[in-house]
Amino acid sequence: MGSSESKLISEEQLEVYQEETFFTRKEILDIYKVFEGLNQTKVQESFSKGNYHVKLDYNEVIELDELKYSPFKDRICKVFSDDQSGNLSFSDFLDMLSVMSLQAPKDLKSAYAFKILDFDDDGYIDRNDLDELVNRITDYSMNTEDVDCIVDEVLKECDLNETGTIQPVEFEDILQKSTDFTVNFNVSV
Repeated sequence: MGSSESKLISEEQLEVYQEETFFTRKEILDIYKVFEGLNQTKVQESFSKGNYHVKLDYNEVIELDELKYSPFKDRICKVFSDDQSGNLSFSDFLDMLSVMSLQAPKDLKSAYAFKILDFDDDGYIDRNDLDELVNRITDYSMNTEDVDCIVDEVLKECDLNETGTIQPVEFEDILQKSTDFTVNFNVSV
């Protein structure tokens, strides 16, 4: 096997990770190094005992450069955390990076993007979710009237069935038409 990373992850577990993600064995081992780098002692101690379920705290995970400055880092971590705490196991971490990789299909990316932007987790994107989206993107620098105008336009364009909300199907339909979505909804470590 050669590297110390591959000794900490059993061959069986590597196969499971390969089956569950869009990554190769080498990519998984490279991602392990990144995960381990967020809290080396905790990860090495757990993995050396065969405990692959150790979780890094949200505050450790967001030290990842690709998340650190994202206005959605809390939502990303919550959505990919198996218990919605924002704390991530290596499996959660791999899932996050796999969905946000260039190899992931657009419909899978769309489903997760929807979950991230559904701030109140009610199954649709409504005016409150869109307010939050605009405010986060603009670092809360816009006045309420301007935010409301943007939200009105978004709903006018995206709420195809005129319910006052954006349903998952409408969201996916909009993103299918976007040529940049797959590239922009991407994290590579």
